[in-house]
Amino acid sequence: MELYLDAKETELLMRILDHSLDEIRREIHHTDHAAFKATLKADQELMQKIAAKLKAPAAMGI
Repeated sequence: MELYLDAKETELLMRILDHSLDEIRREIHHTDHAAFKATLKADQELMQKIAAKLKAPAAMGI
């Protein structure tokens, strides 16, 4: 799947991801349930990968 975003769309998506990553870090820190914590950590990792993909073109000046 390919998705093309303009600069404003990319910026908004990055802000949303950054906010979500902050929230998920807090949730991971505060949960005691191991299975739920594992799910949150997997979600966090996936969000970090998406954020890295979004940042890569910006770093290249695209």
